[in-house]
Amino acid sequence: MRRGFIGVIAGMLAMNTSAQVATKLQELGMENIRTTVVNGNTVASFENNVFRGTVRGIGKAIVAGMEGMKSGRLQLVALDNGIAQLVITLPDTLITNYKTGKIGLAQVYREMGLSCSTDVAMKALEEDRKVDNSSAWKTDIVIYPQVLLENYNFDKLYSYAVNLSPTVELTMWKGAMLTAQVIAPVATNLQGEYRRVRPGIMAFSQEVRFPGNIIGRVAIGNFTANRIGAQMEVNYRTANGRWEVGGELGTTGYSAITSDGWYIGTRQRISGALKASLYVPQFNTQLTIRAGRYLYGDYGMRGDCTRHFGEYAIGAYAMYVEGEMNGGFHFAIPLPGKKRPERKRVRVMQPEYFDWEYSMTPFGKYMQEQMGRICETRANENRSEHFYQPDFVRYFLLKERSN
Repeated sequence: MRRGFIGVIAGMLAMNTSAQVATKLQELGMENIRTTVVNGNTVASFENNVFRGTVRGIGKAIVAGMEGMKSGRLQLVALDNGIAQLVITLPDTLITNYKTGKIGLAQVYREMGLSCSTDVAMKALEEDRKVDNSSAWKTDIVIYPQVLLENYNFDKLYSYAVNLSPTVELTMWKGAMLTAQVIAPVATNLQGEYRRVRPGIMAFSQEVRFPGNIIGRVAIGNFTANRIGAQMEVNYRTANGRWEVGGELGTTGYSAITSDGWYIGTRQRISGALKASLYVPQFNTQLTIRAGRYLYGDYGMRGDCTRHFGEYAIGAYAMYVEGEMNGGFHFAIPLPGKKRPERKRVRVMQPEYFDWEYSMTPFGKYMQEQMGRICETRANENRSEHFYQPDFVRYFLLKERSN
């Protein structure tokens, strides 16, 4: 009788703890919050659509989650468009020592568990279908700046184009996104399409997470590089996130705004590639290699070396395509404002990052035959957003704590 009574009390305390964690996450403005209790331990999921960057929101959620805990272990699952990306494990002793002041937040960051293997935690959460502050059918209107700067003409030092691209990004159901982008020219010394208002990325995408750290994504619609069609990709990453391998396959036709209207070509081109990457935590550097068939039928490979300086990502690349060499550099830098307004139904905002890539030799075959071309299927494609590498998450949180 006594044991049964104690069990009921313990269960009630655990459920109360779970509710407190959900409340704390909701106060931050986190979305897609779900909580459950397994053997006295709390498991919670959240999605950050308020704080800039991937990691800053994770840090806020860790603090809020610990504040809501009364007993037991806490596991937090970080979501991206409803898809699990990372699980953070905080043992009960670590939480107790932090709340009693025996250790600081930096020590919590050093000792907490981080893994890309989210299957067990998400299976526990599937039992509770209640979702607090769902992201479904919420819309962001994001004003993306775009800059083109190349030196492939002999009659001018540089060809340039500056655009503003208002983009509607509608979150639908889990893993689904509808994107509608319009490109409005601001300044350019180029002719033709560059001087016209034209569609950018106008696509539907669906992302799915399979067991065993495998994530797949399919996109259908109008993409960058004047391509329209469908593209799919599948990626696998290890539990520590240091190794990732995958592939992509697409079929696209030509798409452009001409003086006669929107021209869509009937010829389809098949493109595809195999990819692999390695994260080196000692240098906060991502090494990536890609080999396959590009948009216009040429074959080649490309290697990237990207260094992460906190929220800044700066890198260089080299390409070898059809016997021709090329290279360049790229970067992604954060735009002002560490926090955005909470999402209601519609929110207008600037993007989190500005990214740019420069090609050293865009002339010759690379220009005439459009060699080495790929297309992007989402507007916020850069090397800082959607970067859930566990070693980088720990490094960034500790760096922010020391500032």
